[in-house]
Amino acid sequence: MWQEEPSDKVLGLSGTPDAGEDYGLSRIQLNAKYPRPLIAFDRDGVMFETDGSPITSIENAVPIKSSFIAVNILRRKGFKVAMIHDQPGISAKLITHEQVEEIDQYTLKLLGEAGCPSIDGILYNESNNKQDFFAKPKPGMLRRLRDEFNVPYKSGYYVGDKVIDAKMAMKCGLLPVLVCTESEDLSKLNSFANKALKNRTLIYDTFLEFAQKLV
Repeated sequence: MWQEEPSDKVLGLSGTPDAGEDYGLSRIQLNAKYPRPLIAFDRDGVMFETDGSPITSIENAVPIKSSFIAVNILRRKGFKVAMIHDQPGISAKLITHEQVEEIDQYTLKLLGEAGCPSIDGILYNESNNKQDFFAKPKPGMLRRLRDEFNVPYKSGYYVGDKVIDAKMAMKCGLLPVLVCTESEDLSKLNSFANKALKNRTLIYDTFLEFAQKLV
């Protein structure tokens, strides 16, 4: 699994490490400034439109503008925020690390333009192999965020667009939130096998709607 280097410093939001009003704050200071639970979110399908195929460049990364506003709202409300996304296309040779990282930097830039002062981390996996501890729905990415980035996730949420995202949230004890979800995934959620998962999952049309309703 690839990750931003663990650090006690905040991630900048314009492609440079010294950008943003929170630059220079230690992890202890950040956790104090943003004391509310973690809101972790997926990238493709939540922050960017997707047709199911990998987003391979900035040119085909179409932002869901309201989602960037949503992250800013949550941060300003005092929540910890982190982007936790999956990139199985890497192991399938459909996309490179460099391409993924370019789009992640673009995501940070757009978050900065939306007014978000900082986020607490970015992690992504490289495969959907069942033996991969970081592959969804296994909890590896979130546990690494907690253990190496020192970002607690107790009582937090994970915002995704697919049933597998909700399953990962459940495995970590986070409350699952599904947004922009296609009918196929909603049908899976409504199946008898996913009854317990459905009972815990919050469903919204958009990420922004969830952010606005979270008191």
